[in-house]
Amino acid sequence: MKQKIEIEDTLPDRVERAIDDVKSELLRYLDENKPDSLLDLGNDLDYSGAIHEIIDGSVPIYTNEIKVCWFLHDSELEEAYENAGVGENPRENDGMAAIHFYIHEQVSEWYSDNAEEVFEEWKAKQPADDAS
Repeated sequence: MKQKIEIEDTLPDRVERAIDDVKSELLRYLDENKPDSLLDLGNDLDYSGAIHEIIDGSVPIYTNEIKVCWFLHDSELEEAYENAGVGENPRENDGMAAIHFYIHEQVSEWYSDNAEEVFEEWKAKQPADDAS
């Protein structure tokens, strides 16, 4: 007997929300600290742990959702886990660690490709320095 099921792929939405939250965190930091150059994602922007919180909060916690992520994105999750170099079993912790590393990779890739543009746009909106 054949059955049709419908599953919801939440991983792309989770990645997108994480990226949006990281962009917001970058803009918040820029507004509060007014740096002269772009921050490093890991060492500077995540100094407070905010980026880790964003990524941790993006990882699904319900078993069914985790299983769907693995069903639809198995090879990408395994690759992210292997790239992280943290162990031999990408399914450890029910596979949540691999999902975490995948989201982290996607956020890092976005930051590498787009953060400079965000910084330049922010910088252009800043009032001219009257100290000259």
